Amino acid sequence: MKKYLLVLVMLSFFTKGFSISDKVKLGLFVSPGIAWMKPMGSEINNGIAGLGLQYGVKVEYYFKDQNYAIATGLYGGMDGSGVHGRDTLTKLNGGKSVLEKYMTNNITLPVYLKLKTNPFKKKWRLYGEVGFQMVFNVSARANYSSSVPSPYLNNALINIYKENVMRDGNEVQQLIPGFRYQIFDFRLSVGGGTEYIINEKTSVFFAIHYNNGFVNVINDKSVNPKGDATVVRNILFTIGAMF
Repeated sequence: MKKYLLVLVMLSFFTKGFSISDKVKLGLFVSPGIAWMKPMGSEINNGIAGLGLQYGVKVEYYFKDQNYAIATGLYGGMDGSGVHGRDTLTKLNGGKSVLEKYMTNNITLPVYLKLKTNPFKKKWRLYGEVGFQMVFNVSARANYSSSVPSPYLNNALINIYKENVMRDGNEVQQLIPGFRYQIFDFRLSVGGGTEYIINEKTSVFFAIHYNNGFVNVINDKSVNPKGDATVVRNILFTIGAMF
């Protein structure tokens, strides 16, 4: 984190300020945090937390007095999360619960309404953002805590390790029919932070965001996707610079 802060501060001081116009600003940021899965039904008992991360380019279009903006950009990122105690796997595993961990890499297109205060103490602003994120998973890997006997392969043990669960015919389907990780997720997002003004064109900012997924990310035939959906959520802490 200290390395990211140093890079952003150096960029800010050695850049005289660049913007497409007075209304449009560009920025760079990194957002580490935590991500977790939230099972909504009774088939899966608990969600597991892991690393959450976003990074990328921000674009902000400002309206009157620099207090209102439409913010978007192009983000990369990852979500490490999982579930524990799926009934289907517990039964196959002789009553022992199986921990399922998933790591996804994604590309995100955000849209926010951003509201900023006027400067106080000459250098500081507070701001809030509300909007949504369209998340496109480009890869998803699964790791299970133990090998599980497959009823479709004469109870042969299936070991799930770094398995690509976005492809059809993945090894998890030998345990859970039709299992695939979803490509698309839609998340509502809310957050806020503070901005420190270095000069007329350049500022650094610190923020926190909560992103709430609404898509059942695990597509399989062992659960009712409407009543037993599993969604992804994360809390991210952001440091960045606008130019």
